[in-house]
Amino acid sequence: MDHLDRYERADVRAGSVMNLIIGIWLILSPFILGFSSISSAVENNIIVGALVAIFAISGLVGTRIAWSRIINVVFGIWLFFSPFALGFDTSARAMWNNVILGIIVIVLASWSASLASSYHRPQIR
Repeated sequence: MDHLDRYERADVRAGSVMNLIIGIWLILSPFILGFSSISSAVENNIIVGALVAIFAISGLVGTRIAWSRIINVVFGIWLFFSPFALGFDTSARAMWNNVILGIIVIVLASWSASLASSYHRPQIR
């Protein structure tokens, strides 16, 4: 591994590390932000948070696995729309938590997948 490979992997991994933190936050957020009485929001955040964390870890373990990052893009899209689809958009804390985190997950996972695929394309010399 040369010097450049180490930095490329660090760039690619940064998005996955941040999504891992977001996954953990999603699991804890209903209890910290006070919307634990909304069962659909709690169940959604625990399940999606765990999945985001699992696929972020998958992205950390194998930098060449772009599909794990693409799956997190899908989870980010779901997070964005979940308050409206599951009917907890009446709780401002739950709604904004998921909408904002959905956008962040989409951006981070897209960025990380883009970096991973650009670093592992065959180079024309």
